[in-house]
Amino acid sequence: MNLANLLPTPHSVAFQDEWIDLGDCAPLPVEGEVSRGLQKRLMEICGGGDGCVSVRLRIDAGLHAEGYNLSVGAKGVDLTAAGEAGFLYGLDRMEQMCVAGRLRCGTIQDFPALKVRGFHINFGGLRHLSLEDSLGVLQAMRRWNLNTVLVEYGSRFPHRRHPHIPTQDALRWEEIQMFVRRACDLGIEVIPLQQCLGHVQYVLRCEAYAHLREEEEKRDQWCPLNEASFDLFRELVDEMIEAHPGVKTVHLGGDETRRLGACPRCAVFVKERGKGALYLTFVSRAVRYVADQGLTPIVWDDMICHYPEILDDMPRDLVIMYWDYWTTRHPSAVFVARPEGRGVVVDRRWKGEWAGELDETERRMIASFTAAIDFEHNLSEDFRQRFGPYLGEDFPRRVRAFPYLEFYQDRGFRVIGCGAGGSNLSLWHGMPDFPRYMDNIAIWSQRAAEAGALGVVTSAWYDFPTEALMPGVMCTGQTAWNPRGASKG
Repeated sequence: MNLANLLPTPHSVAFQDEWIDLGDCAPLPVEGEVSRGLQKRLMEICGGGDGCVSVRLRIDAGLHAEGYNLSVGAKGVDLTAAGEAGFLYGLDRMEQMCVAGRLRCGTIQDFPALKVRGFHINFGGLRHLSLEDSLGVLQAMRRWNLNTVLVEYGSRFPHRRHPHIPTQDALRWEEIQMFVRRACDLGIEVIPLQQCLGHVQYVLRCEAYAHLREEEEKRDQWCPLNEASFDLFRELVDEMIEAHPGVKTVHLGGDETRRLGACPRCAVFVKERGKGALYLTFVSRAVRYVADQGLTPIVWDDMICHYPEILDDMPRDLVIMYWDYWTTRHPSAVFVARPEGRGVVVDRRWKGEWAGELDETERRMIASFTAAIDFEHNLSEDFRQRFGPYLGEDFPRRVRAFPYLEFYQDRGFRVIGCGAGGSNLSLWHGMPDFPRYMDNIAIWSQRAAEAGALGVVTSAWYDFPTEALMPGVMCTGQTAWNPRGASKG
């Protein structure tokens, strides 16, 4: 394999010892309509297209939407796909197979295991990230067969109706348009993220919005019972949608809303109906607002998981993005026990008699992030009844990785898994903890494919240099395309 042109591992490969000269290839007319971009790409690979070896593109609607079949023989090349996405992935593979101008004969049958294969570009968290840097990340995503970018701006979004919010390093409106066009050219869907309730400190730091604060210490959540909070959310998300022409999906955040019930009015509501109901009151309204515009809303899962009783009243238009950055094995010693309010936990025996069974990455997770409890006695009866069927056959010794996947699906929700390309800082040789992140991403891809989830998106929260994002891009592309072809070793 030419490692300089490495791409995600194909599902089925059979190479021969024969080669053809790529300069001898000549494209035949495509059977069916394709874009000029695809025609141009084909001509580029064939070096002008005046040779004696035919290259034929055939359309087969029965193939996976992004899959392709590639056959290279002495008499010609046949590339079959259901549509443009599959053809482009197949041409990428042709280019990758080329060594010193020669193309190895053989056959490849390939398709992605997951529909959504994404990465998170966080302009708000990566303060150094320029537009040029972000376009480079998009290019790498395309190279690694990723098709979705979750983009978060925070105070770097150029809000026109609310000019107090953008900071001096905000992107220009024209730069966002350039980002969106480039993603579209690369076949990457853009999902913008606009926070709907929590993590809005970049808004509430401004005195113009002081009247919306749930409390005055953290200032990171607006009051869900203040009608002006929803008015502001609506205006912010409308601008976000306007800035992303052709948008199909909008992420509404909704995570870590830890100030629920802090203001006097909300405190009365919580006393009567509970924090889950207060969360539902605002977030379900935000979900419906986006869905009523014909768009798909996404919300992080942590608060929904903490208050699972609200799921019955959540709109089924919602896609749940389930995040877990600590699980690195399947089944796992580490468990995120959100419904119990315990966070990241481990059975106490992993810090004693079972410790010798841990690999180095899990040992580091347990030492750095987990609290030890007794899984057999410290998890409530209500928790066991609700979630017991999803914890796996090895419980309590180990827990099925990401057990809430099937829990959400059984309640009628589509799910996207979210792992970490940079989060909850732990170090490896003085660098970001790449072994932990890569294992977490790989297990997410494996479990998402196993459960029939929509796919995976890898997050990037910490302000790492741009080059530190590349392992996460590569691992997501490799494992989300073909989890079985990405085993360790």
